[in-house]
Amino acid sequence: MNKADFDALKQQYKPNPVNLLFVADGLPIGPKYFYLKNSNLYKAIKAAFVQVFGEFDSDDGFLAFFKEMGCYIDNISDKPVKDLPPAQQRALRNEGVPALAERLTQMAPRAIIISLKVIEKPVREAIQQSGIDSVEQVVVTPFPVKSLTNVNNCINGITAVLRSMDWAI
Repeated sequence: MNKADFDALKQQYKPNPVNLLFVADGLPIGPKYFYLKNSNLYKAIKAAFVQVFGEFDSDDGFLAFFKEMGCYIDNISDKPVKDLPPAQQRALRNEGVPALAERLTQMAPRAIIISLKVIEKPVREAIQQSGIDSVEQVVVTPFPVKSLTNVNNCINGITAVLRSMDWAI
């Protein structure tokens, strides 16, 4: 998939309004992606939603609920960063700050979950640049890879945010 394919897929699931925004790193390199229902982040977020809202009849049912609740996934960079040297990763993340700030202005989410500790600084910079005052909480979780501890901490962090929000269901 190319950037246009990812953008079209994301748009299909973009809610209005956005209540809870998850910000991940860059676009995926391979065929795994949240909105393709096959990534580690997808599995962790779905597991957190199951803990709070109960089981879903299917992956499509979960994504429909995710959108209906005003949840959305965005990226700090519109390019893949995973396999680049650290300096290039930082540069692409920093390049993504103004565009993310603009999207934050349009979305004005109530909560933001940053899904990778290393992107916290540029995401917080984007929040500041956006000037929005809608954000009630910003939480950072580890990306759900490499260890069961990271996976569990990611799920627990998301679950805590979900339980803290006032959902109109």
